[in-house]
Amino acid sequence: MHIKRENINAIGLGYGELALKGKNRGTFEGNIKQRINNKLINFDAKLVNDLSKLYVYTNESNNENLIGELKKIFGINNMNFSVMVESEERCIKQKIEDISNELYQEGARTFKIEVNRANKKFEKNSMDFAKELGAHVLINTEFTKVSMKNPDVLISLDIREKTYIYTEKINTYGGLPLGSSGNGLSLISGGIDSPVASFLMAKRGLKLEYVTFHSFPFTSKKALVKIEELVKILSEYNGKSKFYSMNILPIQQAINEKTNKEYATILTRRAMMRLSEMLVKKNNLKALVTGESLGQVASQTLEGLNCTSNAVEKTVVFRPLISIDKIEIIEKAKEIGTYEKSIEPHDDSCAMFAPKHPNTKPSIEKILIEESKIENYDEILLEIFNNKKMVLVK
Repeated sequence: MHIKRENINAIGLGYGELALKGKNRGTFEGNIKQRINNKLINFDAKLVNDLSKLYVYTNESNNENLIGELKKIFGINNMNFSVMVESEERCIKQKIEDISNELYQEGARTFKIEVNRANKKFEKNSMDFAKELGAHVLINTEFTKVSMKNPDVLISLDIREKTYIYTEKINTYGGLPLGSSGNGLSLISGGIDSPVASFLMAKRGLKLEYVTFHSFPFTSKKALVKIEELVKILSEYNGKSKFYSMNILPIQQAINEKTNKEYATILTRRAMMRLSEMLVKKNNLKALVTGESLGQVASQTLEGLNCTSNAVEKTVVFRPLISIDKIEIIEKAKEIGTYEKSIEPHDDSCAMFAPKHPNTKPSIEKILIEESKIENYDEILLEIFNNKKMVLVK
C-alpha cells in the first residue's frame, strides 16, 4: 500500500554514483538541474533545492507522465513520491494521521515510521520523534499494531526546510549526467541492438550523435525514416541529437566488383567504421559506439571484430553489448521503448551485397589485400562523406 499518486505534491530525487564524485559533483548537479528544468517545461511543476536535496514540487492532477519523464534523466538514482508539509510538529502529525487513515482503508494493518532529520533546527531527534508519531497513529487512527520488521506499510519522513512524507521509493536508471563523459558517435541501424548500445553509453554520461548507412535506391527511404524515429525515442534520454545518414552504395559496388565476395560483409563494416571516424574527427568527438555483440553474426566473431577495429586509427570504440545475451538486449529494448520500432520490417544496407557463405575467421592481412584491390578506395569514401545528410532530432 502506498500514498495515492494523485495526492503527491513533491518528488524527491536521490543520487547514487554521483554522490561519490567529489569536486565534480557541483558541475554534475548543474547538468542534472538543467535536464530536469528542460523536462519540466510542459508540466505544472518546479525544481527546488531543500538542504542539498532536489525536489520537484508538482501541481499536476496526474503525475504519471511527469514521473516517466524524470526517470529518463541519467544521474538520478531513485525517486520518492512525497506529501510535502510545513516542518511544524502540528502540521506533521495531522498529515501523518490523514495518511495513516487512508492507508488503513486501503488494507494496511501494521505500520512502521522512520524519520530522517536533516534540518537540525527541528528540536526533536529522529528516533524520539518516530516513536512519538507511532504513538500518535495508534491513538488517533484505527491502526492497533506497529511492526518493526515486516510492516504492511513503511511511512518515511524527511525533515528539511519542509517535511516530506512518503511510502514509495523507486530506483531509476542512475548512471552519470548526460555529457559528463564527453561526446561520441553511435552507429545506429534499424535493428534491436544499436539503440540499446546507444542507451547504455548515454547512461554512462556520453552525449551522442548518430550516423546510419543506407544503399539508396536499393534500400528505401522508409527504412531511413524508421531509424530517425528510433533516434527520436533515444533523444528522450540523450537530448536533442544530430542524426547523419550516408549512402554507401558506391563502396559496396566497388567491393562487390573487385574483391573476394566472402569478405564483403567485413569490408563493408570497415568502410562504415572509417566513415564514422571521419565524422568523429570533423565534429571533435571522442568515441565510437556500436551495437556489436560477440558471436551473434558472422561479422561479429573475434576475428571479424578484430578486423573491424583495425579500420579505426585513433578513436576508441565502445561495444557495450559485447558480452550480453540477445534475450537481455531484447528486454532492455522493451524497457527503454525502442523494441516495437526496431522489429518493424526494414531494408538493411549490410544485407544488400552480403555473401551466402561469409568468411567467419578473416585475417587482417587478407582483408588489407582485398581492400588494396580497390584503387580509388579513399576517393570513394571521401565522396560518400561529402554527400552526407544531417537532421536535428528532438
